[in-house]
Amino acid sequence: MFYRHSFDKLIYPSLAFFILLAVSYHSKYRLRSEMPETFFSDHADNQNQRRKASLEKRIAWAYWESAQMNIQWEYPHGSTLPADPPPEFRVEASALGPDASDPVLRALYWHRLQEVWPLPEAWKQKYEFSLDWAGDPIVSASQWLKDRVDRWFTIR
Repeated sequence: MFYRHSFDKLIYPSLAFFILLAVSYHSKYRLRSEMPETFFSDHADNQNQRRKASLEKRIAWAYWESAQMNIQWEYPHGSTLPADPPPEFRVEASALGPDASDPVLRALYWHRLQEVWPLPEAWKQKYEFSLDWAGDPIVSASQWLKDRVDRWFTIR
């Protein structure tokens, strides 16, 4: 039998708050701020090649920042990147010179991003409070369940 007590007014809201807190505090994956070594490889031997490699490294950093600012939000951790680079994956040619916006160079760095994307060293895991699940609770619950099943049954 259920008996009402004077402290019920405190217990139920507190319980609801802690459940909300537990559901809303979860891990998120973000691209690391430092560019992985495999995203840019430096093979400069002489002074002229080092100068050119310096420009190429700045271009690589610009593409990595484009991936951080634009791509990781559209294609989150665990998803597959498309074969062709999306329009958001670009750098400003005015800041780095006309070679930076070369379609061949853009395709090269997109291919390198595809290689780096699934690697754990490209990502950092961060726990944060988020109410994203409240927008569409059914999709969020199914994604949560999928993540848990993947974690339980994936061999590491």
